[in-house]
Amino acid sequence: ICATTVLFIWSSWIVASRYGVLTALSITDLIAIRFGISGLVVLPFIIYYKPWKTLTLFRTIIYSFLLGPVYMTFVFSGFVYAPASHSAVFFNGFLPFLTLLISLVWLKEKISKLQFFSVFLILLGAFLILLDGAKLNIENSWFGDLLFLIAGLLFAIYIVVSRAWKITIPELIFCTAFINFLIYIPFWMIFFPNNFSSISNIDLFTQIIFQGIVPNLIGLLLVTIAVKKIGPAPTSAFLAGVPATASILSIFILGEYLGVQGWLGILSITPGILFLALINNN
Repeated sequence: ICATTVLFIWSSWIVASRYGVLTALSITDLIAIRFGISGLVVLPFIIYYKPWKTLTLFRTIIYSFLLGPVYMTFVFSGFVYAPASHSAVFFNGFLPFLTLLISLVWLKEKISKLQFFSVFLILLGAFLILLDGAKLNIENSWFGDLLFLIAGLLFAIYIVVSRAWKITIPELIFCTAFINFLIYIPFWMIFFPNNFSSISNIDLFTQIIFQGIVPNLIGLLLVTIAVKKIGPAPTSAFLAGVPATASILSIFILGEYLGVQGWLGILSITPGILFLALINNN
């Protein structure tokens, strides 16, 4: 149940983020919502666990940067240029591949034949979706795809670093939510005007839920529970369904359709993610 819920949370966040950039909210507003809400919500948790006691300054800086405002700028900028389904592929879909690539370079891990085949499926799916975007005349979607890849690279580095340094959940929440709250919110309040008054209360509430609470807190908690109950491999298998689920949701909520090549790309990339995630977890 937890793994299935995470699948829909992640897919829904992709659609909500694409919807957010199509409103009057700026990218800086969306980042402020993400870190402003989550930073306040986790404050009691931070005070109770005192995760700063087990962190060095260097690791705090690295963790905070990798999933901080720069990372979110690439993510939200990608949504400006490319549809939601492209994020599911070039960000979520490429994560196992990018993580494997960094592990090969940094941790000197060897690649198996099945991993190589999985990478081939992911790259083939991405190529088909690029062709689909060009065929459907989605202007500058390639640039959005590139931004998603850069964001995915930062996230993949975080995954490898957190595995090597054995980050705990309190440390993760402290760095990604609270430290970025302390750094970004004052900067945003001083230098950037907000557009909150230009959107409806429902749209603002939607972004508060999906940017500030759902991915940072509920999603993290449910992933932890799922891994403990059914293991990391089955949990990753559920998350392999994110590209297809997000693409279907974007049809009904955003009216964004994939062409034939796009759906073939989804069919190629989904088993690639599944195989690679299962192998990496094992």
